[in-house]
Amino acid sequence: MNQQPFKFKAPSKGTVIFCSVLSLISGTVYFSKHHAAEARKAQCSKVSFLGDRPCGVHEMPRKVVVYLMAPPGDHMDKSRAWFHEYVKPILVAGAVDYDVKEGKSKGAIESAVIEEVVRRRRQQLAEKSQHEQQQQQEMTPEAASSNPYAPITPEVQQHQFQQMTSMMNKAKQENEYDGMLAIGRLAWGELLRGIEKGCNSSLDAPKQNDEESSEKQQEQQSTQVPENDNAPEPILYEEAVHVTDTLSIMDEKPALSPSLFSPVMYIPHENIIGWTNIPYRIYRWITDYTRITDVGQYAVAAVLNQTRPLREEDIDAGNQEKRYWIGEDAEKELQEDTPITLEPELKNVLRTYSSDDLP
Repeated sequence: MNQQPFKFKAPSKGTVIFCSVLSLISGTVYFSKHHAAEARKAQCSKVSFLGDRPCGVHEMPRKVVVYLMAPPGDHMDKSRAWFHEYVKPILVAGAVDYDVKEGKSKGAIESAVIEEVVRRRRQQLAEKSQHEQQQQQEMTPEAASSNPYAPITPEVQQHQFQQMTSMMNKAKQENEYDGMLAIGRLAWGELLRGIEKGCNSSLDAPKQNDEESSEKQQEQQSTQVPENDNAPEPILYEEAVHVTDTLSIMDEKPALSPSLFSPVMYIPHENIIGWTNIPYRIYRWITDYTRITDVGQYAVAAVLNQTRPLREEDIDAGNQEKRYWIGEDAEKELQEDTPITLEPELKNVLRTYSSDDLP
């Protein structure tokens, strides 16, 4: 009787379970990655025509600034990963340059925005005064320039200098940010508060604190050594208080113009943490393509540069993120969190990006 060296037999129960689990995990990973790549490709295709368009000789690409803050109870790496996964590919596909500014401490973004708004206000005020001077002296340079053999007068030199400075200011304006994106509720709140405080702050240079000046005075007194013991003690005088006109200190409330501000936009950031949320985290990882589509819509709107006035419901955004603020730091942040508000005058001036896909 011939015996076959190899026989086909049914796999064991353990082998069937192992192969089934392995196939399920492999299929799930493939499903998630495949649909995520397709969703990212679909979002990038909406703005790719801007990246394929040739740029002019004197044209600069658009540039936006992205503000990041660490989610409560977690690290900055989560916000960086969120930006690189859901926002950066669309900005790159649309040929939009960007700068990422991280608020490593509370109030850092707010201070940076205040400085930027004050700088733009000073620049706008300087351009306004320069334009008024140019209008007053407009006739003299034209009369002198009509004769090509006329000597160059100081008025003509000043007119040429003003033209050069205006060209330099235009070049600087081209390099300014054409949009401000805030990822997460914390960054969004500091962005709006920084804009509001920057509009209401003084344009004067910051003065030194009285404490620093008194400390320096004490150091100078301690370093002074008298030549002899019989020398009279120096008489200390209090610093004179310079009284200036109150009208020069109290700046008038500036007339806000739309050209002073770039469009602002809130991009949602859900940082799901906690042991009880592990099943939901697995589900969101499997269906990551839906998150790519939902968050990518905001980046697509920013790249397409379609704007609309800021609405009331756009100001206090990001309340859905607070249910995932878990931990001691997050609880403290929840207690300190207040509704985000904005002055009506500023709300009427600010604009945000919009599209048909956004809610």
